[in-house]
Amino acid sequence: MKKSGKQNVIKWYDNAHVVTNLIIIIISIFIISSQSLANGELSFAFFSSVINHNSIYILVLLYFILLKFSIGKKYFNYMNVILVFIYLITTATSLFTIVQSFSLHTVLTFILNFVFLVYMSHTLFRDSIIWKEFSFSKSPFNELTNDWYFTVVVILTIFLLSANLISTVVFSGVVVSILDSIYYVLLGRFLYLYREFLDNKKLDSNNDGNFDEVREKVQEVLDKTDIDDKIVSGVKDIHGKIDDFISANDIDKKIDNVKDKVLDVSSNISDKVVDIVSGNKDEKTHKKKKEEK
Repeated sequence: MKKSGKQNVIKWYDNAHVVTNLIIIIISIFIISSQSLANGELSFAFFSSVINHNSIYILVLLYFILLKFSIGKKYFNYMNVILVFIYLITTATSLFTIVQSFSLHTVLTFILNFVFLVYMSHTLFRDSIIWKEFSFSKSPFNELTNDWYFTVVVILTIFLLSANLISTVVFSGVVVSILDSIYYVLLGRFLYLYREFLDNKKLDSNNDGNFDEVREKVQEVLDKTDIDDKIVSGVKDIHGKIDDFISANDIDKKIDNVKDKVLDVSSNISDKVVDIVSGNKDEKTHKKKKEEK
């Protein structure tokens, strides 16, 4: 918020209407540009990924367009459920992608989607029946501040953009990555502004969940199951079986024999190298003496 005379001038990134309009514009540009790129020089693999990406973006685009009309404002909470569900599916898909192809890009994408899922569910469900029915007020994620969520979104977006720019080999990949990053930051800003609005109105702002209780409960479960003792005993059993296998198959003797053979071969090689070097020296000395004569 910035004052100019007697009026309060709201900066564009603090104006929810401006942020919403920018999200609509960025998603529209992304869909149009990605389709044109996919129909051009790019491979079928990229084309299929663009279609999957676009299906999510089209639904998100409909969400923000409907917010501009009275019907969207009337059924705002229902639309929020759909948006959170979309990101639930997206997060699950990105998790499966890590299993299929583990890389820095897939890991960062999953973490970013998971953060968005938590951020959305703990922001958009406030002031709704779902918040009370599913006891979101007791969730430990409420302990994380609004600034923390938005900062993490921006940092993860920068890391993901850097990873994409390093790995991409075509200009189209650069365009898609930049548009993606702008969308992520704007979406995070939208959630930030709505959460700030809820905090200012003090709507469902009294939450008693914290991570300390979760840690204590996890520790109690670990203490009851004696999981530490089981791990130690399991390691000891494996170590004992390995020792039995080594003694039963004379592994120690075989290893010693291999070591001796390796030492013999290496010594023979070193002797031959010394002989060759000394022979070359003797030959050079003999030639030198002949030349002097």
